[in-house]
Amino acid sequence: MNEQPAKRPGRRRALLIGLTTLFVVGFAVLVGLYKVSSSPLLCSSCHIMTPYVEAWRTSKHNMVSCVECHYPPGFRDSLWVKYQALAQVAKWATQTYSSKPFAEIEDASCLRSGCHERRLLEGKVVFKRGIIFDHRPHLEEIRRGRQLRCTSCHSQIVVGTHIEVTESTCFLCHFKGMKIGRELKPIAGCTGCHGAPQGDIVVGSIRFNHEEMVRRGVACTKCHLNVIEGDGEAPRDRCFTCHNQPEKLERYGDTEFIHDFHVAGHNIECARCHSEIKHRLPPLIGIPRAVRDVDRPSLVVRATEGAR
Repeated sequence: MNEQPAKRPGRRRALLIGLTTLFVVGFAVLVGLYKVSSSPLLCSSCHIMTPYVEAWRTSKHNMVSCVECHYPPGFRDSLWVKYQALAQVAKWATQTYSSKPFAEIEDASCLRSGCHERRLLEGKVVFKRGIIFDHRPHLEEIRRGRQLRCTSCHSQIVVGTHIEVTESTCFLCHFKGMKIGRELKPIAGCTGCHGAPQGDIVVGSIRFNHEEMVRRGVACTKCHLNVIEGDGEAPRDRCFTCHNQPEKLERYGDTEFIHDFHVAGHNIECARCHSEIKHRLPPLIGIPRAVRDVDRPSLVVRATEGAR
């Protein structure tokens, strides 16, 4: 009988070493790709992301990595978002990507531990020009029949800001459809967002103090007229910036479905569909200038008669 020659131990050892080395190198490559995919470097490598990355670098969140917001907490959700990111890479490679990148930020990302988990408990805060704001009713209560999300207000409506609030979002929600004729009844009322001015207001020869009007319960809109501009309508032609399917365009008039899908279901910025509403006091007659009366703690605003 012919005996089979015994395999040399050296060959088996070399094969084992080779497979081990291949496994270690492959694992290191996968870990490296995982780390790179979680780095802003990958985001900035695509030219259509440049304005968004630049906005992030100059924002208040520039010390927070992209994945801290764009990946929901939890390993399974992170893997799902990474899969979506790889799908975008595949679209880039096949030249089928959209020039308008779109991302959804889950509330859980904002409210995760170490970020804004106590935001709901902070109560009322002051926003910009003395506007009073409370996160709790906006996130825990239904607004206009819809459940709002963090990104319903915090978004990137204009390139150059990143996940910030723009006043036009507030105005659209509070004022749209709230004016009938000359009567304006914004959601939450005027004092729901800001209090009456303190001190005396002087216009020409007239000195006025809001305290008496507040005591008598006189509505702000009885005196302050034409404080909003625009109607916040959503013209049909704006649908074409995102959609070209006839079956979707046919649902233009289904307001309830559109808002449920775009606002509650996804983070679609209001300004993508609605025209802007502006809110401000009309200019005083003449050229106003604010001066501090050294003898009184109140701020006196005097308006000069005529232009100089």
